[in-house]
Amino acid sequence: MRQDICKIFGRKLHKLRIQKGFSQEELGFEVGLDKSTIGKYELARRCINIRQAKQIADALGVRLADMLD
Repeated sequence: MRQDICKIFGRKLHKLRIQKGFSQEELGFEVGLDKSTIGKYELARRCINIRQAKQIADALGVRLADMLD
């Protein structure tokens, strides 16, 4: 279950980041994370915590719930 949520979030993060025109480095800068961390979240190699997920959703201009659809 945990891995499924991480994969869903990661796919959505990647899709929205590209749509919004952010590089991993730019998004990372916006939310105070390293670009490699953004990449790990996108590939579900690392599962995100709720606070960071909310910061990323805010930076992308979407609701947190939208990141899990």
